[in-house]
Amino acid sequence: MPFPILFMPTSTPPLRDNDPQELDRFKQSIDLVEYATRRHGYDVKKAGPRGQWHQLEKDGEMLIVSRKGDHQVYLNPGDDRDSGSIIDFVKTRENQTLGQVRQTLRQYLGEPEQGWQAATVPPPPTPAAYAPKPSEPAEVETEAERRARLVAAVMGTHAALTDRSYLHHRHLSDETIDSPAFQGRVFTSQQGNFRNTAFPLYNEHGIATVEQRNEDYKHLLQLPKTGVWVSHPTEGKDTPVQRLVVSESPVDAMSYHQLHHRGAEGRPNTLYVATSGTVTERQVELIQKLIDKQEPREVVLANDNDAAGRRFNINYLNELQAPRRAREVADGHVAYDEAPRPVEWHATAAGKYHTALRVEFHHATRAEGTEHLAQLAAQVQQLRPGADDALSLEVQRASRRETVVRLVAPNADSQALEELARTLHAQRERQREQLERQPAEPGRQPENFIRTEYAISKDFNRDLELLSQGLSREQVAQQARADELAKEQQRQERARQEQAERQQAEQRAAAQSPDEQRREAEQQRQTVTLAVAAAAGDPALQRAVQLTVTEPSHADEATPSQAQQMRELLRKAGADVALRAEADPASGHLRSELDVRYHPHGTPGGLRQLSQTLDALEKSPLVTLREDAGEQAQRRELAAATPPPQVTKTAIIRIDEPEPQPGCTGQAEAVAEQLREAGLNTGSLRSATDPATHQRHSEMEVSYRLDQPDLARVNAALDDVARQPGAHVHEHSADRAERHRLAPSGVNANMLTGRTNEQER
Repeated sequence: MPFPILFMPTSTPPLRDNDPQELDRFKQSIDLVEYATRRHGYDVKKAGPRGQWHQLEKDGEMLIVSRKGDHQVYLNPGDDRDSGSIIDFVKTRENQTLGQVRQTLRQYLGEPEQGWQAATVPPPPTPAAYAPKPSEPAEVETEAERRARLVAAVMGTHAALTDRSYLHHRHLSDETIDSPAFQGRVFTSQQGNFRNTAFPLYNEHGIATVEQRNEDYKHLLQLPKTGVWVSHPTEGKDTPVQRLVVSESPVDAMSYHQLHHRGAEGRPNTLYVATSGTVTERQVELIQKLIDKQEPREVVLANDNDAAGRRFNINYLNELQAPRRAREVADGHVAYDEAPRPVEWHATAAGKYHTALRVEFHHATRAEGTEHLAQLAAQVQQLRPGADDALSLEVQRASRRETVVRLVAPNADSQALEELARTLHAQRERQREQLERQPAEPGRQPENFIRTEYAISKDFNRDLELLSQGLSREQVAQQARADELAKEQQRQERARQEQAERQQAEQRAAAQSPDEQRREAEQQRQTVTLAVAAAAGDPALQRAVQLTVTEPSHADEATPSQAQQMRELLRKAGADVALRAEADPASGHLRSELDVRYHPHGTPGGLRQLSQTLDALEKSPLVTLREDAGEQAQRRELAAATPPPQVTKTAIIRIDEPEPQPGCTGQAEAVAEQLREAGLNTGSLRSATDPATHQRHSEMEVSYRLDQPDLARVNAALDDVARQPGAHVHEHSADRAERHRLAPSGVNANMLTGRTNEQER
């Protein structure tokens, strides 16, 4: 299509080469999508409604183009440094200076170098001009496209930190926020009327996912957690790193910096890494690659001062090592020389209140295995003399090549397991030194290369909060003990309540006749079936409420109306809300209709919040609420009902199978994916192969709630895994009986999967 003439030559003197108005004019006048497709050969693969956004692709690279105010901006999801306006696009793609960019864009617009003036900027071209190519079905979305879409929705196309309120709420100072370490690593996410603080997690390919935080809000995009949040070095980009600090959250990393690095003389140049909660195997791999690349003198593990944080540290001690030597292999790939591991260990949660440590010794003879076992038993006895009831030891396997031991301790005594891991780590380093044949071979780490550093209280942000209140370190320690005591009392109270509920249930069952027991079980199954149907979106169960909101019209369109704010409140409470609004020019009022739909048999907690929200809105003089009287009474009755206890159950899954071929997925990975898709929380998968038999032994912990709507899928999946050859589901017999009793009758995993897929279609 012909390009419109936007500028006409005049006798006006030329503008200065550094005139910012010219750059603004380029941004407003040049369509970025057209420039990319015409000049650089990008193809438009997808387009949003009314041309709000476009997805461009070329040679495997993907760009997202959208509008920001009066001009277009782009984002490369694979490179967080590649984003911005048409100016940034040309600088990056054509390797030009800013002056050269000006000349290029003047020529693109057909302007002479001197004597021009701007005419009116035309409207952007219609979306149909850049429709996706018919050869690429628009409804098909790859995993990379889904990631790009979700990340772009949170980060926008020109991410910046514009709201510091959450960081200030967490007692972080502007000096800390403005540190070179955190520039371009913390952003503001603007979604509608809500602002959150966004922390991107990166891997080798760019942004992998994004964590959003706010007061009483924490959300990680529904993407695989294959990245880590990583700062810049404290002395600025591309400076040699001397120390790497690993923590559970970016806020903890920034708190550690403010407490122990800011303003201190002689502090080593530090790089901060955070995992945003539970550590995945992929994240451990990325942290090791950072160590390989940055070659720090030390690694500091700054995880939470609780059982979960100690488990992370125990596993880091096993997995992380000094910078490895890289060597090129076939097809340009790089491999690393690994240090030998005659002993390995891994810590997991064993239920809600215990920690398990699995220790594997690799040896040449059974006699060596027996010696290792005796030495370990002596170390355990030395750590916890006379506490056999608090720390148990079980030999799971003893062969000529391998000895596997499992230790379990209460969370309160998990420090003993960490101390044992440190002892094993020191022994392994000595063995590595003996195994070294040449100084250049990988082997023993520098002394104290990995060390742990715990906060006085639960975490470094809590330390920062208490110290900001003027407390001394001794007072912080006292408050931490008080917090821990209160937490333990709450745990004991919950345990007493659960025990009392179990006893009451047993007493009722003993007092009931068989017919009454069958009726109660049927009622429970019906309740769970209704909850499952509600979660699957069964329209037959929906209830409708209409709200009419009459309010003065807003002069400022950026300010949300009362009706829009009510819609957000109802959506947060779990309802589906449609809003229609029209202004009355005669009265100057805005009249809005809100159609609210909800499931009365959803989770009691969610229904209670929605019911309270509706009752509060009904009292507003701006609102007229219309609801069937019978449905209103049922809503209030169900909302007032006592919610059932959210009891979490755990099980250990063990898989014994032949070692999979290189590059192939084994049964253990397939089982983990099957359970994850069924709705179970799955821990990390740990595997070890017996070199003598080539049998692989895998283990992971899974958990589920008895009140979750997809309990039928959970139940069917666990039973299916238990029937598979080589698979074992270790759970308490009472837990197994209870999930069988509560699983809805006539509903199985296949039916639920089909219903969910049908809803998505």
